[in-house]
Amino acid sequence: MLSVLLAALLAQATSQISDAEVREKANAYLGVIDRAVSADQWRALGPRAAEVLEPIASDPQALPTRRAQAIDGLAAAAPARAAAIAPRLARDAKQPLVVRVAAVHATGGVSANAVAELKPVLQGAHAGLRAEAAEVLSRHGGCAAVKKQAARETERPGAWRRALARCQ
Repeated sequence: MLSVLLAALLAQATSQISDAEVREKANAYLGVIDRAVSADQWRALGPRAAEVLEPIASDPQALPTRRAQAIDGLAAAAPARAAAIAPRLARDAKQPLVVRVAAVHATGGVSANAVAELKPVLQGAHAGLRAEAAEVLSRHGGCAAVKKQAARETERPGAWRRALARCQ
């Protein structure tokens, strides 16, 4: 009941912000470098923030850190839009690592099919990214895949401890 009331209040507050204010705040949040912007701050902008965030997240010419911030914001403010692009970015080996890590975390939070979407990442070439995918999958029902891949891991076995502990 409380969550329904909170959602209604958030929707009302978001609808009172003009499109220009949403764009202004989204761009300001993307410029923050001294602290993390919280998911609640992004969520307060609502789905209209996707108009600013999605083009940046998808732009290979944008700074990778800015793209990662845009993915984080998109996952919080417009999860359906994030679900459409985050899995693709997470699996794309041509993307910068910081973009892929943000996309892995976003996929875990927005995709109903996160296990299937992230399995290729879990088996990919980059050891650190495999460990990030394991961490996310361990929270979203992917323990069988995590355990299977962990048995094959020779690089950075310590990075898998938290995921494996969660899967016990």
